[in-house]
Amino acid sequence: MDAVQGGTIMTEGPAVDTTVTLMPTTAAGAGVWHTGTVRSWTAGVAGLVVTSHVATTRATVEELDGQRVWVSTDPGDGSAVTPHAVFQAIAQAHRDDELALTGVMLLASETRRGAVRAPASLPAHLTTTEGVADVRTVDYSRTGMRIEGAADVPGGADVEVALELADGREVHARGEVLRVDEESGEAVVRFVELEEGAAEALERSVLTELARQNQG
Repeated sequence: MDAVQGGTIMTEGPAVDTTVTLMPTTAAGAGVWHTGTVRSWTAGVAGLVVTSHVATTRATVEELDGQRVWVSTDPGDGSAVTPHAVFQAIAQAHRDDELALTGVMLLASETRRGAVRAPASLPAHLTTTEGVADVRTVDYSRTGMRIEGAADVPGGADVEVALELADGREVHARGEVLRVDEESGEAVVRFVELEEGAAEALERSVLTELARQNQG
């Protein structure tokens, strides 16, 4: 899919004006998020090496110039067919309100999902009206998780979730059990409401886990 939108060539990527999140990969940048919008997107033959120009504020350009960043595109409302792209890139000032981002694609998520998901076994506790269930994740994202050991968790239940991330931080959310497979004991939980800062912590954790797996 190659198209020209607004005079800018797009190659196998998100449309012009798609929102992107930029996050420094360094520990010093933990919790620091910036946003911008796609002005152009080009990819190599295999779609792995990506160069994108992103419009953002002057302050963001100054702060991120020369840094390695995570780039995550907004998947929209979940009904769009635009790919959700995630990659690490070197950010360089192209203009005072634009960054040039060059990096290697880590993942293009399924368009049916609203967030990038990482396979990982993390401890979680689900509190229902019937008590507390200790489970482990099969995979997780900032919008939900698939868990094992949940055969006794009722489908459709509202749950309070405490999820321990790999860095030791525990995040809390109110969730809904979408479905339970009684045979495998796996269940899918959608996060309905997250505590402040949890979405950012979850996305950073997911990206870090994917990068670790990609390297190993």
